[in-house]
Amino acid sequence: MISYSVPGPWPEVAKHIKDAQATDLPGKYGTTNYLTRLTDRRKIKENREKACPSSLPRPAGKSCDEYPFASTWQGAKYGGGRFSRRMVNARQNTNAGKALKGLYTYSRVLEGDRFVVWIR
Repeated sequence: MISYSVPGPWPEVAKHIKDAQATDLPGKYGTTNYLTRLTDRRKIKENREKACPSSLPRPAGKSCDEYPFASTWQGAKYGGGRFSRRMVNARQNTNAGKALKGLYTYSRVLEGDRFVVWIR
């Protein structure tokens, strides 16, 4: 499980995930509708490109955030096409992504492992 907080250091990312989960996208804490870790870099890139194509304009200081994460089998390309994207503060997005990478590394979330996202 990873936890993000709306009043925390990455509020725009947390709000995006909270809103996306409210539309029944997978990964919500307290459900059994899990996210599943994907490690194939090519497939992660394909998920990311489908959700946030490079042709999509990014306002100054913003970057494209996708949910479910590109690093999951539920991502935009491999998850059946249901996903959310939102332009969020670029620094928040980068740092929230580093936190997710930390979950994968320090909790040893490996290919095919399931996890959820808790929005506080």
